[in-house]
Amino acid sequence: MMVDTEFIKMLLISALVGGLLGVERELKVQVIAGTRTFMLVSITGTLSVYLAAQLGVELVVSIATLGVVLLVLLLGVIKNFRTFDVGITTPVAFFLAYLIGVLVGLGLYIEAVTASILVTSILVFKKYTTILSEALGHEEMRSAMEFGLIAFVLYPVAPDYAVDPLGILNPRHLLLAVIVVSTTGFAGFLVLRFLGSELSSAVAGAMGGLVSLRATVGTFSREASRRGEIARDALGGMLLSCSSGVLRSLLLAGLLSVDLLRQLWLPAGVMAAVTAAAVLLPGRSGTKGAVELPLRSPFAILPSLRFALLFSAVAAVAGYPGTPQWGVYIASLIGGGLGAAATVGALASLVELDLLEPSAAAPAALLALVGGGMAAARTALLGNRRLGVQYSAGVLLGAAAGFAALLLA
Repeated sequence: MMVDTEFIKMLLISALVGGLLGVERELKVQVIAGTRTFMLVSITGTLSVYLAAQLGVELVVSIATLGVVLLVLLLGVIKNFRTFDVGITTPVAFFLAYLIGVLVGLGLYIEAVTASILVTSILVFKKYTTILSEALGHEEMRSAMEFGLIAFVLYPVAPDYAVDPLGILNPRHLLLAVIVVSTTGFAGFLVLRFLGSELSSAVAGAMGGLVSLRATVGTFSREASRRGEIARDALGGMLLSCSSGVLRSLLLAGLLSVDLLRQLWLPAGVMAAVTAAAVLLPGRSGTKGAVELPLRSPFAILPSLRFALLFSAVAAVAGYPGTPQWGVYIASLIGGGLGAAATVGALASLVELDLLEPSAAAPAALLALVGGGMAAARTALLGNRRLGVQYSAGVLLGAAAGFAALLLA
């Protein structure tokens, strides 16, 4: 009699994926269903599918499912009376363990393991999701839903080709740029929202640069005027915010056009590094909680529309067949002052559409990054003239190093 090794493998995998969920449930103060119970219910799912296939009776799966549903209801009742907790997480996880076992029985091993890891991760990160829901207000949640509309509804159906008569504007490139900038900005926003008072000025500046360079630089500058003792820390935060903005634009360029990334990664990286180098100068730095950055969530329709308009305008000017090279550079510098990421994204899109050579787009992108840094410098000068001058010098020094790297590459 031959041993069915595939069946043995199914049983072992179903026990492991079910046990993974059970281990997480064992960590609760009062355990209603633990590791063994979850392993058994997952094996039940596997056995029901296996027996249905061997006997040719699909009713086996239906009977097993009905039995598990009754167990889920019983589990919910026991949980309610024992812990006085009306939550249904454990019963739902119990039923999911059964379904994951069914996946194993169908031979979908990778899918079953993936589902088990995903469900366990959701259970483990309850603490952090609770903190997130408490930290985000109604406005941020509404903005996140608006962003979800762009990322998960509009982007998948957007045409991946130029739709205008001149062949300049690719809707998918535009939406991808909005998604990348908003996502990186939201990551920085969350770090500042959760850990703002615990961060050094340097780290706060780097995170703030992902959200809004001008707002971050302006806040540091005004606070330095009010509290002179944090001037050096504020300068470090301002310079690092500019550097993080440069790196975000470089990421965007790489996602839209690999050809532009090959030309831009070295000069933009040098620019970011040299601009941030002032943080390493001798002197006191790293004051905890030196500046609180009152930034708004980047997930919102209006900022996305402004980004889209600037992206489209730069693409139209730089991609127009009659625009000379110097016109592309001027458009990039002006566009960078209004929004460096949108300008760099537009240039990368034009390269990908073969409307602009990478060798011409790279210096234009650097000019856009300089324009963004200097636009923030104007805000800094309004808050603290001396600090604004120092910040401007750091940006221009970084720009010079970036262009030197571009010429030598």
